Parts: sequence; structure tokens; C-alpha cells
Amino acid sequence: MNPLFLTVPLLALQAPPAPLLEMAAKDLAPATRGPMVPHIHDLGGEGGPMGQARRGARSGPSIPALQLPAGSSRVKDKIPNISGWRAYAIEVPGGGTVKAHVVEGRKGWFRVLGVNAWGREEAGLLQNRIPTGEPQATYKNPTSETRTIYFIVDTLDINMVGEAYTLEVTRG
Repeated sequence: MNPLFLTVPLLALQAPPAPLLEMAAKDLAPATRGPMVPHIHDLGGEGGPMGQARRGARSGPSIPALQLPAGSSRVKDKIPNISGWRAYAIEVPGGGTVKAHVVEGRKGWFRVLGVNAWGREEAGLLQNRIPTGEPQATYKNPTSETRTIYFIVDTLDINMVGEAYTLEVTRG
């Protein structure tokens, strides 16, 4: 008897994955602090008055962040202002993993950055360096203590104020 015929019924009997908790960003609490502004090239920056306004909005000492809940979730949000980015804080237990991925909206116009509180990369953070149209970043906590990591949803165009997207946060 072919072993493939034995595995097909087993695959059909597996329980479907639990649906993710869906919420609107307005229902999330503000984080106690946000990450420092990362030193990255602004792919949506341009010359002129709008570019100057965007650079000014991005020059603050830190980015206000929203606190993500424990567990996996889907957050529906919009780009809030001319800065073109939104930060989310997430607690990752020792050895835990988390992935942040923009799954709805004009995905090719976004990127997701993973940073620590200082706005820098650290061990365990993995970014999409090559534009693939899949804006995502992951973090695997290499330590035994809980770490706070920030995922920043960044826009690649200056005219995206109010642009809707859905961020899926999956814990491993």
C-alpha cells in the first residue's frame, strides 16, 4: 500500500489554525515609550516643501508606539500623519519568536522595520533588505529574558497619510 494514502486522511483531520484576534489600532493602548528614530534612508523622502515637512516629522527623538497584546493578532490601522510611519511595541519572551507582516493594503508601498528601543538592529532581528513586495520583519529572542522589540510600518511614498493597512503579528 502506498504510504501517501495513509498521510492524506491524517492531514485532513488536523484542526484548522485558530483565527487571529482582530482589532483596530484605535483600541490599542499607547506603549510606555517608543523606539528612538532609526538612522535609515527615507525611501519616501523627496525635495520640496512636502519632503521638508516629512523630514521634520521624522526628526523627533522617538516614535510614539502602540502596545501590541500578548498572542497573535491582526491590527487594522492607517498611516497617522506626514511622518509616514507607525511603531508597535511587543514583548517577546526568552527564546520566543514574532513576525510582523503587512498583509492587506498597498503592500508594495510599505516596509516593516524591526528595531530595539534605541532604533537599532540587534541580534535576532531579521529585515527584508531586498524589496520583494512583502513588507515583513521577524525577531527571535536569543536571550532567556523578555525583550521589548518595536516594529515600524514605514511608507515608501510621501502621499500616504490615511493609507489603510493590516498588520499581522504572529508569535511562534
